Amino acid sequence: MLWLLAVVGIPILVVLMLFFSAAGDFWQIITLKIDFSRLIDDLAHVLAIVVIGALAELFCLYMLFTHFM
Repeated sequence: MLWLLAVVGIPILVVLMLFFSAAGDFWQIITLKIDFSRLIDDLAHVLAIVVIGALAELFCLYMLFTHFM
């Protein structure tokens, strides 16, 4: 049951983390007043969050699969 909750909860947590990490810079992106170096830095943070979330999701899917087999 724990692995099933993790499989469902990790994508929700990743989306929430992405939303809150972009909330501060959202207006600057819309008005095109964001600095290029800051945009690259934010892109690196987004990619890190997505990669860590994907690895966690794959691990939880693997554990869920091995639990039922």
